[in-house]
Amino acid sequence: MALWTKAGERGVVLLKLAREKKHLEMLRHGLLYMNPLNYFRLSEGDAARGDNREGDDYILQPQHARVLIDTKVPGIGQISATPGDLAGPVRIARDRTRSCNLFCLFAITSPLEHPTFPPRYCWPGDYFVLFAHTQEFLSRVVSSAQGRGLQSECGLVEYYDESRYSGQLGRFQKPIRFSYQSEYRIAMEPGSIEAIQLQVPDLSNITSEVFPLDRADDVLKFNAKELEAAGISWD
Repeated sequence: MALWTKAGERGVVLLKLAREKKHLEMLRHGLLYMNPLNYFRLSEGDAARGDNREGDDYILQPQHARVLIDTKVPGIGQISATPGDLAGPVRIARDRTRSCNLFCLFAITSPLEHPTFPPRYCWPGDYFVLFAHTQEFLSRVVSSAQGRGLQSECGLVEYYDESRYSGQLGRFQKPIRFSYQSEYRIAMEPGSIEAIQLQVPDLSNITSEVFPLDRADDVLKFNAKELEAAGISWD
């Protein structure tokens, strides 16, 4: 069998990490806790989650500057610059883009031939749960959000080289230094300056029990050989 989230999308397996076991137990009973995007932008002391580039709409590298640049950002439009005019990248961000709340997950998108959570990296949690049915989980979240008058956008995060890339950014783009996190996120709007707590139908029937992060490789069997034996593929 193949893994899919929905028609036309590549399959993903989602995991949620948390600092405290009790928070994941609450999640298994249907409580999602979503911080505002600015929480991550301003958490400079948190190596795993802090990113002061969160929510940027556009980046322009000095080496890519030309006489006229069209940012395609409403209210900004075209800007004029040349390589000698810029001492560093130009970044543009709108309050509209940053006005959302996020639920962040770890995504497995292909067979794992290496440790799931290598200790050399900083991870946003010491425990995890696995969602056994990705699409059912997302459907419950989207439906519950609609009941609260919230709009949802879901997808894998794309990673860019912040020293070389010029172009459009947004809520689903992050610097390549975070690529090890293989993030899948759910963005909710209208955003709140406070965390949004969203109650969804009980998730215990589609989640694993809560495991310590250091047991991930004992619990998660996602290398190519084990997947083939189980009749599972991403093809």
